Amino acid sequence: MPAGSRHGGVTMIKKRGLRGILILASMLCVLTGCGKEETPGTQEEKNSGQYALSYDNEIPEGGIKDDDKYNHKLFYRNDLLQDIADPQMIYISDPDSSEYGYYYLYGTTSAAVGFEAYRSKDLYSWERLSSVMGHLAFEVQEGYAAGINFWAPEVIYDGESGQYYLFYSGTKAGEANGFTYLCLAVSENPYGPFLPCTENGLTEASFLLDVEKANGEVDEKDRGDWLGIDAHPFVGADGEKYLFFCRVADPGDRNYDSVWGMRMDSWSSPDYSTLTKLTSVGYLTVEQTEKTEYESATPRNEGPFVHIRRRDDGSAAYYLTTSINGTSDYAVIQAVSDKPLGPYTKLTEEEGGILLANDNMSWDHVRGPGHHCFIQAGEELYIIYHEQGDRQLGAGWDRYLAKDRVTFAVNGNGQEIMVVNGPTWSLQPQVEEIAEYRNIAGEAAVTATAGQHVEALTDGLLSIYKNVDFITEYETGETATVTLDFGEYREITGLMIYNSKWYEKAFVDVARVELDFRNEALPDGATAYIENLEFDWKSYKNANSDDMRPGGSAVAVFSPLEVKTIRITFECPVERPQELELIDAEGYIVDQTTVAVSEIAVLGK
Repeated sequence: MPAGSRHGGVTMIKKRGLRGILILASMLCVLTGCGKEETPGTQEEKNSGQYALSYDNEIPEGGIKDDDKYNHKLFYRNDLLQDIADPQMIYISDPDSSEYGYYYLYGTTSAAVGFEAYRSKDLYSWERLSSVMGHLAFEVQEGYAAGINFWAPEVIYDGESGQYYLFYSGTKAGEANGFTYLCLAVSENPYGPFLPCTENGLTEASFLLDVEKANGEVDEKDRGDWLGIDAHPFVGADGEKYLFFCRVADPGDRNYDSVWGMRMDSWSSPDYSTLTKLTSVGYLTVEQTEKTEYESATPRNEGPFVHIRRRDDGSAAYYLTTSINGTSDYAVIQAVSDKPLGPYTKLTEEEGGILLANDNMSWDHVRGPGHHCFIQAGEELYIIYHEQGDRQLGAGWDRYLAKDRVTFAVNGNGQEIMVVNGPTWSLQPQVEEIAEYRNIAGEAAVTATAGQHVEALTDGLLSIYKNVDFITEYETGETATVTLDFGEYREITGLMIYNSKWYEKAFVDVARVELDFRNEALPDGATAYIENLEFDWKSYKNANSDDMRPGGSAVAVFSPLEVKTIRITFECPVERPQELELIDAEGYIVDQTTVAVSEIAVLGK
């Protein structure tokens, strides 16, 4: 669409340097109030009390590209700009620390020599600390136990000692066999330098696990060299320290990697009597009585991370999340227990067991999402993960940082489970902790003139995976208007109307949006409207198949308005343009008789 063209009675301004406050010159005073005696607008608008609203739909010419040219004050997007694998993050919450308010990011970065650290206050722009401090967070020296293959660091702060503990894996100095062992380093600062931990009998030449002590506490079939990667320290709801890790049974055959855990007397001193196997590759439980359906021909359970959630009755639920499968079909799944060391049961796909994946390789916009952590940002929970830089082909080992929102839902079995609104490659509401405007749609009363599952429009859950049916979408088989009533005037600056995950139910565009507003020029109120709000089909439809890339929405950003009620109309049946026609199995063109909508977000205060 050329700059300044007309579309549905709305002037579209596509100059990318001007974002958000895009109001028709004739409408400026109507929507903001300027003290003029005469209300501006056309005579027809004055008579009807309805005014065409100018807006920015955030669609670059040609659709989404690998750049960051969008309104960062309102949105984030996984642009894959920070190259890092196996990411883990902490927040510096101590107000007395010089690093207070920073998020610190660690990951596999310099595998031959050590680890970089990065920091950010917006979870988007990352500062490389080695450029600031003059040193890596951790760098190998002669005499260290591990000399190469430094993978998957994870840092935890211990308030009692005032120290930061860095868990990682590495290969013995001078050996090139790929055997990896768990290691521990410590520092007074989150940026390091981290030095080998020498507490409780450890030396700089020591690995963390004592093989003899570990073998003395497990059955004969589980004894071995205790090779390990992906250590994850955490503190349980009981206040005890725990360590989870991926035990590598044989470096030549990764198919038997599994998750183990144990209680720690201190971060440097394992309680070997609690050493427990927590997952069995390819099975729902360690008893191996029922197989999983989503673990591939190259199965592994690695990159464990535990999230603890308090139930209403005060008890704790433990969500053990772990990465599975190979490079391109990498994914994150969840298992649930009432105790830190289990027993854990993996959820099936239908129960919501898959947290993060590319939906059985059906999408062409994401490859290899996995090895993750969770981070609390204010009141919101996010999953931080890596994915491959080559979205379409999934080749190579170049991995980049991504994030998406995490929430909770009740599945078909009545279990409360974790749900990730992702993986996305689409505009999402900016992290609330740093945003001026947040999604307030959930605070409105929602009704519709037709259709079912109206509650799904503001439940905070994006409909992502095709095999999950307990996360519903709003559906209508006839033209319908959805109303969001806030009961009072709220300052609003944007709308996001999320399309269906089903290609055959997705709306082509949004027929009409109406916002009942007031301002100084119109103290008794009026209605601003948008007709035929576009959906970015170039970006949110799979390139070579009739499938949707989930998480895409029709977006409208406008000058802040005091709005009380929003009405959104969807037309059905749908007249699809030729390039979006529905074709049945016999090759005939068929009509679209149902429209579905995943979610509505209202960016406001």
